[in-house]
This record gives sequence, structure tokens and C-alpha cells, in this order.
Amino acid sequence: MKKLISLTVVLVFLTSCQAIMKKMYGIKDPDIENERTIKKAAAKYKLDPANIVTVNSDAFLKELSGRSIPDVAVFDSNGNYIEYRVTDTSCNAGLFKFIPELNLKGNYNKTGLTNLQAELAKFRDINGNVLKATEGSDFYLLIYWTVWTGKLNKDHVKIWEDLAVNNKNCKIKALTVNLDIQEYWGKSKCDSILNKLNKKN
Repeated sequence: MKKLISLTVVLVFLTSCQAIMKKMYGIKDPDIENERTIKKAAAKYKLDPANIVTVNSDAFLKELSGRSIPDVAVFDSNGNYIEYRVTDTSCNAGLFKFIPELNLKGNYNKTGLTNLQAELAKFRDINGNVLKATEGSDFYLLIYWTVWTGKLNKDHVKIWEDLAVNNKNCKIKALTVNLDIQEYWGKSKCDSILNKLNKKN
């Protein structure tokens, strides 16, 4: 009986902590976003609006479930994917050191897991249009974020974006990839995806 009481107390504590953390960081449930709401959030966290891209509806669920939010994918000038994590269990905290140390002489772990062209094919601009060709850079960062993750965008995404801009060792192009449900997908597609997300919760 004592074990059951202790477990109940722990569960209540964890549940209340989760609610407090969500409130502190402004984390909310995913919603349907559009150009206005995404740019409003970007302005709040001082993200560069010119660098925002979105994910097309076909790739959305796989992208959302296949990565942590926020996170970054790194590519070299030839589009080779660079794994910044030291181990499979490493968190994204390593990016705060990795991004400012990126340079043309570095020896990086190119896994062949994906490439820049394959990733960009999944993206659209903030209104759903096909992306224009990216400018030539030494490295490319795809910084994944959402409106619903709140303050984490300031604590991570904004810092990563600034680290890329301030790296004097090389030229880095950073795209902030918004992984919210997009209004331009159309009502039926948005409703279908929301239903699938609700079933998982």
C-alpha cells in the first residue's frame, strides 16, 4: 500500500511539474499555423523572417516524429549530411559549441544518412510555394522549430541562428524550418493530420 501511495505522489508531482514547465516555456498543443502566426512567433523570438521555410504535408508526420524539436541538421557545401552528435544518445546541447567551431578545415562525420537536396525537396516557403535555389555557402543549417514550443525557440533556435551568422571561419546559410501544421495544406489535410496526432496522444 505504501508503494502505491508513493507512486501516486510521484505521478502527481511529475504531472504538475510538466504543467508548470509547459506554462514557464509557453509550450502549447500543436495548432494550424499560417504566414501571420508564424511571422508573429518569429518576431517574438527575433528569428530572421527571410530564412523561414515550412514542410510540405506529405513529409510532415515523418519529419515531426523523426526528430526532436528544436534541432539542427548540418550539411557541407556539397550537400553531404554531417552528424554533429558524438553518440546516438547525445542531445542537441552540443550544437552550442559545434556551430561556432565549424570551419573549412574541419574533419566531420559524413554519414550518408541523407543529403541537402533530398531535405530541401520536402520544404516550401511560408506560403506553400516551391523554394528557390539556395545561395552557395560553405555549410547549411536546417534549424527545426515550431510555434508551439514557445520559449525554447529563443533559448535554442535564436541562439543557433546567431551562432551561424557570427561564425567568421566560414559562410553558413541557416534556414529555420517550421514544423507546424500549415493552413495552406487545406482544411481536409489539416484535419486529417490533427486527428492522427490526437490518436497518438
